[in-house]
Parts: sequence; C-alpha cells; structure tokens
Amino acid sequence: MPEIETMMRQVKLGGMAKGWRSIPFIDPEQYVTALLKLELLEREANRINRRMKKANFRVLKTLDEFVWTPKIELPNGLTQAYMEDLSFLGAKENLIFMGTVGTGKTHLATAIALKACQEGRDVRFFTAAELGNILLEKNSKGSLNSFLAGMKKTELIVIDEVGFVPLHKDAAELLFQVISDCYERRSLIITSNLEFSQWNTIFGDNRLTAALVDRLIHHSHIVIFSGESYRLTQSMQRQRAAKGV
Repeated sequence: MPEIETMMRQVKLGGMAKGWRSIPFIDPEQYVTALLKLELLEREANRINRRMKKANFRVLKTLDEFVWTPKIELPNGLTQAYMEDLSFLGAKENLIFMGTVGTGKTHLATAIALKACQEGRDVRFFTAAELGNILLEKNSKGSLNSFLAGMKKTELIVIDEVGFVPLHKDAAELLFQVISDCYERRSLIITSNLEFSQWNTIFGDNRLTAALVDRLIHHSHIVIFSGESYRLTQSMQRQRAAKGV
C-alpha cells in the first residue's frame, strides 16, 4: 500500500484512500475539492449504512420496486407523494396499512422506512411479535427504561405483522407503552391483516385494545390493501411460464 494511502487511512480519510488515484489533476484547487467531495460521499454512504443496520430491516425494498394498484385504497386527503416524500414524519402522523396477506403492506412500509434512513432519519423496524419479545426480555433484565429511552430518539418506528401472533399479556401492555410514547412525538407505520375490531384477539384485553386504537387513529392515515396475494400471483405466473401456458 502506498505511503500516502496509508496516511489517509490513519487520519480516517477512507474515501480519499479508495479513490485518490482516479481523480484527474488539473490544478491544486480542483484536485483538493474533488478529494474532499469523494470523502464526503464516502462518509454519507457509511452513515446511511449504519442507519440501515440499526433499523434492522429483514429485507430491503425500494419505492421504485413498489407497484401501486387500484386495489390500494387511500383515504381522503392522503396521496402517494405525501407518503413517499415523508411529509407525514414532519407532521408526527402515522400510517396504518391494513389488508390481506401478500398485498404489499410490508413492502411499502419497508420502502418508506428505507427512504427515511437514506435521508438521515433514525428508524427502527420490528414485527409485533419481535418487539413484544424484546420488551419482555428488557423488562426482565432491568434494561427496559434504557431501551425505551433509545426508542424516543427514533423518528419512525415500523411495527409489522400486527395480528399474526397473539401477544403475551405483559408484552401487550409494554407495546401499548411504546405506542403511547410515540403519540404526537414520532411517527409509526403499522401493518396488519386484521381490522381494528379484531385487535382484541391480539392484545387479549378489550380496554387496552380500545385505548391503543384510540391513540393510533387520532393522527393516522389508514390505507386499505385488497386483492389477491402478490406473491401467490407471481408464483402462479412462474408456473404457467414454466409449462409454456
């Protein structure tokens, strides 16, 4: 490794160390400016990667890959652009995606959250069951307050798959605390295959469920996803193609 590259790495100029040879030299000012831009781009890419790792996405999905269909029903006053440009974050509003399995709820939630990461926002992604288990574990180890304090620094929390697995009573109460802490302070995206009237089967307590739903819907946009499972449709199309139909 050339000495100049070694020294760049020693002073934490990894972007320069990677690309200094590729920059054409016209004059000193142009060359130094190009070097600094290279370093700034590298640092921003590293920041985005750290935020994405912290968010803990299960898979990465982008808005470019998402297909908006007539089966996705937006409420009055909500537009695709309002969600995609993250305007709801500034307003401390929630997005609730409800509908049958495989209709794109998780894809859209992930894609919006990923864009938030790329724009410098602090994001966390959980399934409801995963978050419930984390809260129970933190509570039993005496580190719940520290975990909740860290969550308060988050601008967007995604809670996916509400309704797939019933929650333990204590987990439901702790999840209620997380959602209550978010009220008018930060945004949530929640995906569920159940209507609100069925959420008591998840949380196991009618009063807790009513209070939780009340807080959620006050500053929320509810988007309904209907139609056939996207994954099932793709699978059937692949089978037909393989058979030459």
